[in-house]
Amino acid sequence: MPHAQRIDEIRRQVTETFARMQVPLPDQFRESILIRKGSYCGRRFETDGAYAIWFLEEDEVKFYRTLHSPATVHFPPMESSRIAA
Repeated sequence: MPHAQRIDEIRRQVTETFARMQVPLPDQFRESILIRKGSYCGRRFETDGAYAIWFLEEDEVKFYRTLHSPATVHFPPMESSRIAA
C-alpha cells in the first residue's frame, strides 16, 4: 500500500479513537512528522486532551490522554540578602 494511503487510514483511525475517548473536536488535531537520528520514523497527532503517536517501523498507533492543565510548581520563598558595606 502506498504511504499516502496508509497515512490517510491512520488519520481516520486517530479521529475515530479520539471520538471514542470523548475528546472534543476529535477531527481537528495537529499533526507532526517524527524524525529519529535523521530518519522519518512516524507521526504525532495532538489535540486538546489527548495525543497519538504512529510508529512507522512497528506500524502501531498508541493513544495517550494529557492533563487538562499544566502542572503547578511551587518554589520556596527567596530569602532576602543584604550586602554589608
